[in-house]
Amino acid sequence: MIARGGRVFVLLSAAAAVATFFVSVYACVAFACLAGFLAFVFRDPSRSAGSGIVAPADGVVREVDHEKGLVSIYLALRNVHVTRAPTDGVVSKMVRYPGRHLPAFSARSPNNERVEVGMETGIGGITIMHMSGILARRIVPYVDQGIPLGKADRLGLIRFGSRVDLFLPPGRVRIKAQVGQRLRAGVTCVAEVADDRSG
Repeated sequence: MIARGGRVFVLLSAAAAVATFFVSVYACVAFACLAGFLAFVFRDPSRSAGSGIVAPADGVVREVDHEKGLVSIYLALRNVHVTRAPTDGVVSKMVRYPGRHLPAFSARSPNNERVEVGMETGIGGITIMHMSGILARRIVPYVDQGIPLGKADRLGLIRFGSRVDLFLPPGRVRIKAQVGQRLRAGVTCVAEVADDRSG
């Protein structure tokens, strides 16, 4: 399945491959390869929700801050770029902030273009911050304020690699994620509710 927000790029590349078939075999092959590459980048596999509070994005944990309740995730180009809800809740905030397109791992990347999704949940308010990077020029939200979400429901698409920061209420959760750990959105448990109830 191809993610919403990425399908047009796959279709245009495939159409270009067909259009150049009788003109140039090299161009046809190039566009066909591009279509295959984009289909891989914008893939959207089905997932069953994992236990606890789950990762909002595929990627590698780049930072954990227990005092802030932060789990920061770096998405490489090879990762799935569809983000998912870490737990059940209702979207309380959906704001796009304009900004730059610095590397996602840069200390100044919080000044990049970003989309903040706030959720009211059983453990209080949580925030999923989607940040663009050098290649990720656009973030495509799938949700809006007031929308109820189940755990692992789709939140949006970051076109190409980037960064997602998850902020959980400190004191309400025990963060299990560790720096360097590889995560699967909607599947990998990154935190547990402090009173042992599921997220």
